[in-house]
Amino acid sequence: MILSTPRFGRHIRWRRGDIVGEGAYARVYQCLNIDTGELMAVKSFIVFFIQIGENSEKIKKQLTAVNSEIGILRKLSHANIVNYYQADLSEDMKSIDILLEYIPGGNLKLIITKYKTLEVPIIRNYGRQLLGGLNYLHSNKIIHRDLKPANILITQDGVLKLTDFGSCKEFTDLDISLSKSLKGSPYWMAPEVVRLEGHSFSADIWSFGCILIEMIKGRPPWSDLSNDSKEVMELIARVDPSGLVPETVKELDGIIRMCLNCIPELRPTAGALLEMEFFNNL
Repeated sequence: MILSTPRFGRHIRWRRGDIVGEGAYARVYQCLNIDTGELMAVKSFIVFFIQIGENSEKIKKQLTAVNSEIGILRKLSHANIVNYYQADLSEDMKSIDILLEYIPGGNLKLIITKYKTLEVPIIRNYGRQLLGGLNYLHSNKIIHRDLKPANILITQDGVLKLTDFGSCKEFTDLDISLSKSLKGSPYWMAPEVVRLEGHSFSADIWSFGCILIEMIKGRPPWSDLSNDSKEVMELIARVDPSGLVPETVKELDGIIRMCLNCIPELRPTAGALLEMEFFNNL
């Protein structure tokens, strides 16, 4: 059973507010620190035990997943990754609550939906920050595995924060084998993930390339061909991705093609991408 695990000093007392987001397994609420008045966010795995009933295997699997996410969040400290504060098991035993930094600006998905195509300076700024967060994760042997605009928060000052580490995998010195699980969201999945061939950090680089396309075109790659998840994964597994590369932003053409290389080993690392002129041309 998960107990409260504050990261900084004393336990934070808080009160739940309005819902600000919802995923397949959790909801995110704004919350209030009742001692300081600071606004925070809480990711709640709601009616956790009720939903999975008496199935002990499912309970064990879900607890392991949540504990893994908390364990990873506790280790992370970077300007482009959302801050973790603590995790609580609710008094009524109906939710596990992860207390996080609150970002009122929304996420990249909302920005793209509202403003459609983004200008080159914004793509450069967001791309550089996203690579900074990715490079930090990969340097610490962590793959995000669900990189997409909905999981990229943007502050009101334009600072990017990676969030949602529920699909992450952390490698250890003794565990360097490729992960063969199907993780992520279809439009941004790398081919080796879809084919269950085994994947590593380069799968995040493919997703990064897909996000660059989305910022240019205003919609995810593959979305103009199908909106069915199964069909999209079939396309990713068998179709040459070169046709996805937009021709409108020549500065990014080569970078996107490198990220969407079907051979994972030939994709650049996040660190190598950060060194490229495009992301340093301030």
